Amino acid sequence: MTVDYTRAERLWLWALAAFGLIGVNGVFLWTLFFRPGTMREALANPITIAYSLEALALVAALAWLFRRWGVSRIGWGWFVLLSLLGSLAFAIPVALLFPRRER
Repeated sequence: MTVDYTRAERLWLWALAAFGLIGVNGVFLWTLFFRPGTMREALANPITIAYSLEALALVAALAWLFRRWGVSRIGWGWFVLLSLLGSLAFAIPVALLFPRRER
């Protein structure tokens, strides 16, 4: 099954990917480098740990599902790497923008 996105859909997927990489990841990196105390406090909070574990579980589940469904040319390992380097808001649109080609 090949998914053909309209021009508007591709634009919104790229916009979401940019938001995930620049916006979400930008805030994380800014906090990491310029407010390290805030990062230490967050990592000591059990709610933060619970949300982080949930996010990692979702990354693993989506990597497996995308591979199983044949949604993308991007392999599961690349999806996990994109999720860790950017965010899920970055990795999901990027994976969807590179659909698996029919043979």
